[in-house]
Amino acid sequence: MHGKTSGQLMLKGIDNKIEDITVLGSNVKLTHKVVGKISWSAVPGLVYIDLPENAVDKYVTCIKVTLNTPVKLYRGQGGFLTN
Repeated sequence: MHGKTSGQLMLKGIDNKIEDITVLGSNVKLTHKVVGKISWSAVPGLVYIDLPENAVDKYVTCIKVTLNTPVKLYRGQGGFLTN
């Protein structure tokens, strides 16, 4: 039995501005929102990407996240990233 393949995906630790998110192959544009980012804090917040059922590939869905600069991961302490 297969699991649910649509809905929300979550990325954490991305310390870049996201310019665009698309599904590879179909170029369907996906929407996203950042949750938990506080303007004065270095913690980047959580990125939630909406993946609608009609955008899912039959076999494997790959998404392309275009960033404003080469990927920079947050490696600090605090916020949602603390273990």
